[in-house]
Amino acid sequence: MALPVLSHPIFDLTVPSTKDQITYRPFLVKEEKILLLAQEADNLKDLTRSVKQIINNCIIEGSIDVDHAPTFDIEYIFLKLRSNSVSDIAKFNIVDPDTGKEIEVEIDLKIVEIHNTEGHSKDIVLNDQVSLLMKYPTYEILKKVNVSDTNEVSATFEMIKHCIDKVTVGEDEVHEFKDYSNTEVDNFVDSLTSQSFQDIQKFFDTMPKLQHDVDYKIGKKRKTRTFSGLSDFFAYA
Repeated sequence: MALPVLSHPIFDLTVPSTKDQITYRPFLVKEEKILLLAQEADNLKDLTRSVKQIINNCIIEGSIDVDHAPTFDIEYIFLKLRSNSVSDIAKFNIVDPDTGKEIEVEIDLKIVEIHNTEGHSKDIVLNDQVSLLMKYPTYEILKKVNVSDTNEVSATFEMIKHCIDKVTVGEDEVHEFKDYSNTEVDNFVDSLTSQSFQDIQKFFDTMPKLQHDVDYKIGKKRKTRTFSGLSDFFAYA
């Protein structure tokens, strides 16, 4: 006699950047083992790889390219997966920066959403003729850029080069940035004005992000800790 086949609930979710619908099941013991092994490794690379694998395993309708989707999409999908698979409530131990004391806080994952900054735009005007269309960082891009590089300036320039999607000149001349050599790309980025560079940095600073503020009490004071991104949320998942 065969062992019974277990059924599982399914959930619908809207992908933040595209508004596409996907359907997923909770992650099972096999996915939980993947995550636990990544947490034991205690590095962002292994955690990211595990998160992508778990998402691919659990989506049963619809699709998302986990390597090329914006990082905030992947973080959001995984957070909702975790919420429906383990518990809506996640407990975190944080260290108060002023006292050094460890405090336990709780987050209701059902209410965590993508934070959007008013006025954010992917279009950046360089002058009256030339403009840029930016694209959001993906985990594939982060892997190429090596954000852990101690040379912050070098990493910043690499991120900019990978996230410029198109260059538009006039009304109908469009250049796909990926079609040009590294030398041509470097020369173009080096020719940007300081103001244009600041406008590009603003794109990254204001892009959508998975973010949630948690209030906690230390002594007689009430404080706020902001959780944002993969390492803040998922290292404790």
